[in-house]
Amino acid sequence: MRELASSHSAVPTRQSRMAASMPAVHPGWLELEARTSMPAAGELPETARYDALMQLFKTAGALDRAATDALADLDLTAGAFGALIALGEVGDAGIAPSELARRLAVARRTATLYVDILTRQGWAERRAHPFDRRMVLAVLTPVGRRLLDDLGAAYKRRLGALLYEISSLQAERLRQLLALVPLDPIAPRQSED
Repeated sequence: MRELASSHSAVPTRQSRMAASMPAVHPGWLELEARTSMPAAGELPETARYDALMQLFKTAGALDRAATDALADLDLTAGAFGALIALGEVGDAGIAPSELARRLAVARRTATLYVDILTRQGWAERRAHPFDRRMVLAVLTPVGRRLLDDLGAAYKRRLGALLYEISSLQAERLRQLLALVPLDPIAPRQSED
């Protein structure tokens, strides 16, 4: 188990200063495609949705790579960091991997992997559920809680800075638009536009 004080001091390292001074997202990854106008009159709505989906995939991939770089000194992926934040939100009550998976919109095995990573780092542990011995809950350790208390806000700012080219208002609009995308689509819906 790593000690927070020895491995993650508040003093920035040369690597973290360098990472903070240059954009982590390659400039070309978030470039707008040639299409900057509205779809043509005869174009199918599915084409516009497909194009939007492909742009979303590209953007998500670019941001995931950049977030992994931003979290390199913690040796965490963006997903594992999200799990760390979620564990902090639930506190001592803990959370079942199935619920963690639901909150993070990932497969249960992915949520279990995140808990494994956090456990290896010494920031989380598994505990038996108080009422159902078949269930396990993930809970932050004191070291994990201290990490979040000391550095959580700084890492959130570091990740938020990946969207440095958009304003706060645009970021909120983007969040609202992305909230419209179903996180668990059962089947493509046929709609008329």
